[in-house]
Amino acid sequence: MKKINRRSFLAACGVAAAAAALTACGGSSSSSTAASTAASQAGSAASGSGSADFSGRTLTVGIWGGNDQETAAINQLKDNFEAEHGCTVELKVYTDFNTQFQADLIGQTAPDCFYIDGVMFPFYGSLGVMDPLDPAEYELDAFYPNLVEAFTNDEGTLCVPKDVSSLATYYNIDLLEACGYTGDDIPDDYDEYMAFLTDLQAKLDEVYGPNQIAAMTYNQDLSRNLCILQDGGNSLIDAEGNATLTSEGIVNNMQFILDFVDAGVWKTPADIGLGWNGEAFGTGKVAIMEEGNWVYGTLRTDYSDINFGVKPMPVYNGTQYSMSFTVGYGIYTLSENKDMASAWIKYVTSVDGETIWCTGAGCLPPRGDAAEAMDVESDPVWAVHSAMIDCALPWQLGNNASIINTAYQNYFPLAVNGEMTAAEFLQAAQDQANQEIANAG
Repeated sequence: MKKINRRSFLAACGVAAAAAALTACGGSSSSSTAASTAASQAGSAASGSGSADFSGRTLTVGIWGGNDQETAAINQLKDNFEAEHGCTVELKVYTDFNTQFQADLIGQTAPDCFYIDGVMFPFYGSLGVMDPLDPAEYELDAFYPNLVEAFTNDEGTLCVPKDVSSLATYYNIDLLEACGYTGDDIPDDYDEYMAFLTDLQAKLDEVYGPNQIAAMTYNQDLSRNLCILQDGGNSLIDAEGNATLTSEGIVNNMQFILDFVDAGVWKTPADIGLGWNGEAFGTGKVAIMEEGNWVYGTLRTDYSDINFGVKPMPVYNGTQYSMSFTVGYGIYTLSENKDMASAWIKYVTSVDGETIWCTGAGCLPPRGDAAEAMDVESDPVWAVHSAMIDCALPWQLGNNASIINTAYQNYFPLAVNGEMTAAEFLQAAQDQANQEIANAG
């Protein structure tokens, strides 16, 4: 992903454009039957953004592409909005969002409103290219507070969350039963995982043969490991966005992760010879995984013979954690159609709009009343993922998340193979990340 830093962005805009801007200031197709019914009812409802007449006008909405179900859902929202307001909605589909969107910002040709990925919000939010949004006007008190906070900086709340996905624990019922376990035997606390997984791996080896089935998968990625690493108040970045990976607390938390790997009870999908957790789990090569709700549709469609259950993520050091991944809508500061952009966002993030979008796209609504309207509790998988939202840590790491995560991923394997200790690995990752950040600045 191409990354433009704030200084480069403002330089590329030119002094006048930058001053004007500053002064003006990806799922699954599965869902429950109840949610599908709710979406159908919502499709016939009014847009929820009032009946303002926008006849003869065009609103541009910047998005990235999705699967067929996501495309159908966004088009239904588009059709409903156009019918309600007598206008045209032009969907600008970016194929390389960050590169192309940044080019549009530099050229002052960005859409009237647009998607912003939560992990990229600290960067885009620092550029002065989005208008602050009034919390009451956009009903932000109805949204999960941690998701609103993910799109809030010193300027205020700049985006309204449009959806969210969370991590949960998936387990293969048949593999566990073959080893004498049920899903209830999986510990609720990471402190008890080592003993359980060690025993489970031994029994899997006994029943299916050595190294045929892994007890559990894991990922060498900060988007999955952050909630453990930051436990105890350990920040992985400083106020300037530089990596701070070498504190005693972070090193100790990293060693906790490496202990599972060293014991042979955590394997990456690549260790098993497969591409991602969903494939490893779906092909029956792993008994337990931690994965997002986007895997639900994959399991139902591509691996329908897998008998699985879902439970909450385990507690770590007495705190319930998960990770969440959210996307929001922002309004372009230089838009000439802010009234239309505002109406669009109010509609698509309303209960009716969320029901249409989330049912089609296979993601969770970012507001509790929409979850109730979709009856997510009637589906045990959606219910667990929905319950994880409140305790989830949104995936963000300042302006330089991609740089820091890449450095982390580069050195992680050296800790796994014993070439580096946890402290050495994190020091090397920090040094690489901060050197790259300095060079980019």
